[in-house]
Amino acid sequence: MKHRPVFFLLAVLCFLFLLLGNSQLAVTDPVESNYALTAKEMVLSGDWISPQIYGTYWFDKPIFIYWMLCISYTLCGFTDFASRLPGALFGTASVVLAAWYMLRRTGRMTAALIVAAMTVTSLAVWAISHSIITDQMLFFFTSAAMFFAYIGLTEGKKWYVVAAYVMAGFAVLTKGPVGIVLPGTFLLVFIALRRNTQYIKRLFPPVGIVLFLLVVLSWYGTMYARHGAAFIDGFLGFNNVVRATVSEHPEMNVWYYYVVLVPVSLLPWTGPCLYGLWKRRGWTDEYVFMTVWAVGTILFYTAMATKYPTYAYIANMPLLYLGALAVMDLQEKSSCKLWTIVTGPAIFFWLLFLGAALFAKPGAVVLGDLFWLIVFIPLAMAILVFSQWQKALPAIPIVITAGTMVIYGLLTFQVLTPFYEYRSSSALIEASSKFPGQIYFFEEYRTSFVYYTDKGAVWTAPASFDENARLKRDAVWSKKHLFPTEEERSVMDKLQRREALTLIVPRSRYDDYVASPFFPLTRQLGKFGTYTVFTTL
Repeated sequence: MKHRPVFFLLAVLCFLFLLLGNSQLAVTDPVESNYALTAKEMVLSGDWISPQIYGTYWFDKPIFIYWMLCISYTLCGFTDFASRLPGALFGTASVVLAAWYMLRRTGRMTAALIVAAMTVTSLAVWAISHSIITDQMLFFFTSAAMFFAYIGLTEGKKWYVVAAYVMAGFAVLTKGPVGIVLPGTFLLVFIALRRNTQYIKRLFPPVGIVLFLLVVLSWYGTMYARHGAAFIDGFLGFNNVVRATVSEHPEMNVWYYYVVLVPVSLLPWTGPCLYGLWKRRGWTDEYVFMTVWAVGTILFYTAMATKYPTYAYIANMPLLYLGALAVMDLQEKSSCKLWTIVTGPAIFFWLLFLGAALFAKPGAVVLGDLFWLIVFIPLAMAILVFSQWQKALPAIPIVITAGTMVIYGLLTFQVLTPFYEYRSSSALIEASSKFPGQIYFFEEYRTSFVYYTDKGAVWTAPASFDENARLKRDAVWSKKHLFPTEEERSVMDKLQRREALTLIVPRSRYDDYVASPFFPLTRQLGKFGTYTVFTTL
């Protein structure tokens, strides 16, 4: 009760930080725009049960992210701010959850604030909280399920286990079967390693199982009643089984993918997180539980054929928790050199940004003025080094947190804003009213164009074009595209009849377009951002 004002203030500050600049970040292709357009169509149609895109039902992801986006759009309109609001909300919830669990386990508010600071400024949490994807919601629900289950099992508190089942139910509504498979597997492995018969007896409270089924079947049951086998085949067959067994990005299907990615995603706190994982090793319940959670996540997704940067994201929570405990341990020691475990990765992280600002050539992306980023990073590094040299050890986490937050803020406006615009079709919005006839995208479809303009667009390409062959992946991945398409022959007939139409060519496909049979029959209307627009001669 006495800590509520602190947690309320923590939530407000984190929420404002994660909202910073969101209204300036355009909806990007190819992933974010699918979620945004689907939710927009659901709001406009009034059907908040069956996800649909391009007027067609699709079963790529469960409903929870769409519900959050639908609510956000209803309250705030179809804006970039509304699109990114759910991510910021669940990012904040994840930070507060980590702080609450730390306070409950240690009884120390300092430790709770440290894990909160580490969580909100870790690279993955900050980035994913600004994104329009399911992973921040899954991160929160899975973490809550694991924390609640651990409390319930080890302390004999039944209702915490029940709450864990409810959280797992929402995880299933967010991402599918993995929402129960992963936490369930980790808990069973933990119990097997601890050989505690009381834990297994506490793991299956009937009321928890009933509530889990009620949460899950509220949507899955309704969808099956509405769409039958099409839903099962589309959702479980293609979007779960195929993703697990057939790699969508074969070049990324390497065993060390997450071994490298997870430490990077923890920056600037990689040092204390890995140090905590090693230094606190032992046979205690908590260490075994956290290690099974972290290592198990990495092993599980390493075994999957399709790999994405965010898949192993839920491994970060136990590592951040152990990292925060390591920082608390270091504060009780006087070894200045040992603190390099904390300061070293932070300085390395900041140097990456400084080096990129000074030497990187962004190509087609026109960045903002990087002057303040270039000035601030050396200043922040100097303050951090000075703090360690003067043995102002308690100040080090504060300096890293504050410095990283400022860097993130500068990056949002100076780098992310133009980069997101580059990854979006927002540059076409103003000119789209002047595009004659049917609108086509050449070889690369831009769903964000449909989301922003409410204009229908069709994908087309030469008959010889084979995206799966270019990407060296199985042809089954053609099923993931639901946007309308039109073959070369049909488009050529219209061009030869001089029907009014518009062909939008992304920068990366311009050379292909010049070599295509469409080019001689069209004239350039103009260039808009990274797109060249052609119309009929």
